[in-house]
Amino acid sequence: MKRNGKIEPLDLHVLIEKEGRLYSALCLELDVASQGRTVPEAKKNIDEAIRLYLESVYAAGDEEDFIPRPAPIEEWLKYFQAMTQIMKRSIGSSARSGKVRLREIVYAS
Repeated sequence: MKRNGKIEPLDLHVLIEKEGRLYSALCLELDVASQGRTVPEAKKNIDEAIRLYLESVYAAGDEEDFIPRPAPIEEWLKYFQAMTQIMKRSIGSSARSGKVRLREIVYAS
């Protein structure tokens, strides 16, 4: 997306979970997964996996079929449950300080 002539970064949601000795990372919009031994390694690996996925989809001309390609709803629910916990911890101090940022989305079918 372009804004003021500049290309905006693509915002994607990534769920990272501890699984045994590894951390799994899943991009929720694209259903692309990776893993790492640490959270930073999992983040680095999912970033690379997403870039490779997008590159191959666009090179093949398959955007219509594979972008977006949402992960299962159960994975989205895990993400939003985790975000709810983060919000509970931060909403009080942010509200008292008057610092509120709106991230709106307009839905029209």
